[in-house]
Amino acid sequence: MTDQQRPKLIVAYNQSDNEYSLVAHNQSPEEIQTFLDQWSRHLREGHSFVVLDQVRRHATEQAQACRACRDTVTRSGRFQPQPKFIRRKE
Repeated sequence: MTDQQRPKLIVAYNQSDNEYSLVAHNQSPEEIQTFLDQWSRHLREGHSFVVLDQVRRHATEQAQACRACRDTVTRSGRFQPQPKFIRRKE
């Protein structure tokens, strides 16, 4: 499995509060690009989207409820210090 074929996870990161929420998982590169094109311009200062590779497809339907997604963020090493997980308001 190449990096291009691996499913992707989108994380919304609030740098000023060092918090993150899970936006979507099991995404293809095309789905990621569509999402980023649509939503990146709406981000507030200090906020960003981070795209992480998943090792495998996650079984949980919703990313917000997915423990494997939280583990992916923890293991990614992209955030120092480790950010706090918050649930997005739907």
